Amino acid sequence: MKSARIIYLLFLVVSVCHANAANYLSGPDSFLKEIQVDSLYSTYYNNEINDNNASRVIKWYEGRISKGAVLSNSDFERIALTYGFLGDASKAKTYLEKYIKATYDITILDNSSLRNIHDSDEFKGLVRSYKPKIDIWILFFVISGVIGLFISLVLNLRKKGDTIANLLIGLFVLCHSLFLIHLSLYLTNYTFYIPHSYWATITFSFLYGPLLYFYFRRISDRYTFKWIDMLHLLPTIAIVIYFAPVYALDVELKLKGLFNVDQNYANVLRIIVMVKAISLVSYGFLCFKIYLRNKNKSVNRQILKWQRNMAILNVLYPVTYVIYAFVLLTHVVFMRDNNFMLYSQVVVLSCIVLYVGFTAYVNPRVFSKKYIFAEEILKYQKSGLTENFSNDLRNQLLRLLNEEKVYKNNAISLDMLSQKLGTTRHNISQVINEHFDLNFFNLINKYRVQEAKDMFKKDVYNNLHIIDVAYDVGFNNKVTFNKAFKEETNLTPTQYIKKVNGVDLVTSA
Repeated sequence: MKSARIIYLLFLVVSVCHANAANYLSGPDSFLKEIQVDSLYSTYYNNEINDNNASRVIKWYEGRISKGAVLSNSDFERIALTYGFLGDASKAKTYLEKYIKATYDITILDNSSLRNIHDSDEFKGLVRSYKPKIDIWILFFVISGVIGLFISLVLNLRKKGDTIANLLIGLFVLCHSLFLIHLSLYLTNYTFYIPHSYWATITFSFLYGPLLYFYFRRISDRYTFKWIDMLHLLPTIAIVIYFAPVYALDVELKLKGLFNVDQNYANVLRIIVMVKAISLVSYGFLCFKIYLRNKNKSVNRQILKWQRNMAILNVLYPVTYVIYAFVLLTHVVFMRDNNFMLYSQVVVLSCIVLYVGFTAYVNPRVFSKKYIFAEEILKYQKSGLTENFSNDLRNQLLRLLNEEKVYKNNAISLDMLSQKLGTTRHNISQVINEHFDLNFFNLINKYRVQEAKDMFKKDVYNNLHIIDVAYDVGFNNKVTFNKAFKEETNLTPTQYIKKVNGVDLVTSA
C-alpha cells in the first residue's frame, strides 16, 4: 500500500515537471531562447549581427514587454542598439533615453551599432541634449563671464573708490559672471560632467535688481543702509533656504536630477522665472528713475553718462528677459529648445558685464569716490553760472590754451586765467571741472606734456635736452616734469624719446 502511494506521488511529480518543462521550452521566455539571445549578443558585440538575428532579438523582447516584464538597464541598451542597427531611429531614441537617464552613460551614443541612424533628427536631438558642444555664442558668454570675474575683483581692490559702492557693483558683476559661466556649462552639456553645478546659480535670481538699485542710490545720494533694506533680500533668502537641501545632495542624486527633470523643480523654475521677470522690471524702472532725477542735478558728466548707459542696459535686459519668460511659461519649453530667446537676453547680460569692464579700464574715475559723489562740483551748485555762459568761458579758455599757449607761463594760476577771461576763479574752476573733467593743475600739465611730446617728435637729431624742454613748456623743474609726463603717457621722457626714435628708424628703413 505504501509502495503504491510512493509510486503515485513520483508519477505526479514527474508529470508536473514534464508539463512545466514543456511550457517553459515552448513559451517566449524559454531558457533555451535566453541562451539563444545571449548567443546572439555575443556575436552582436563583435559587430557580426545580421538583420535576421536583430529581428529575432526585438521579437523576443517585444514578447517579454507584452507580458509586463521589467527590463533592466542592460535590456534598454540591447534594445536601443538593436533598433539602431535596424535603422528605427524613433524606437532607438526611446530606449537610448531610458538607458542614459538610468545609467548616466552618454558614451552609448558613440556605439558603432547606431551608425544607421546618425543622420536622423531623433539621433541628432539626443546628441544635442547630451554630448558636449560649443559654438561662437557660448564662447562669447564664457569669455564675458571670465572677464567679469576679474573685473569684480579689481573693483573691490580700488583704494580711491567708495567701499560700499564698489562692493555693490562688484557683487552685481560677480553674480552675472557666475551665471554666464554656469549657463555656458549647461548649454554645452558639461554640467553632466560637473554634477555639483546642479542649480548652482539659481539663488542669484533675485539679487541683480537690488544690487544695482542700491548702487545707484549709493552713488547718487550717498545712501546709508538701514535694517529695513534687508526686506529686499527676503526673496533671495527664501530661495537659498529652498535649495539648500539640493546643494547638500550627493553626486549620484545630483546626476539623477541633471538627467531626469523633476517636475516639481520644473514648476519651481517657472515660478522663479516669473518672479525674476517682475523683479528685473521693477528695479530697472527704479534705476532709470534715479538717473532721470540726477539728470537735472549738477552731476559730473562722466558719472551721468555712466549712469545713463547702465540704466539703459538694465531696462533692455528686463525687456528681453520678459519676452523669454513669456515664451517659456506659455509654450512650456526649456532653454535648450528656445536658444534664440535665451541668447538674446544673455547677450544683453554679457554686454552689461563687458561694459562695466570697459569702463573700469578706459574711464576708472567713474568708480572714484571723488567723482561718484561729485565732491569736485558740489561747491558749484549755487554758483549761478548759466549753461550759455559756461560754454562761452570754455571756448575762450580753449583759445587761450591752443592759440596763446598760456600754459607755457610757469607762473600761470587760476587767478591769472580768471583775470584774462574777465570772470571769477570760482567760475573758471567750475568750467574746467565740468567741461574737461579735470582740475586746474591737471589741465595745465596735460597741455604742457602734449607740447613736450610734440617737441620730442620734431627733434629728429636729438639736439634737445629734457630739462630744456621741461622749462620751455612751463615746468619749474625736471622732477615735476618727469612725474607729470609719466602720469600722462605711462613712460618717462627718456623712454618716450627712445620709443619715438625707434619708430622713426623703422619708418626710415
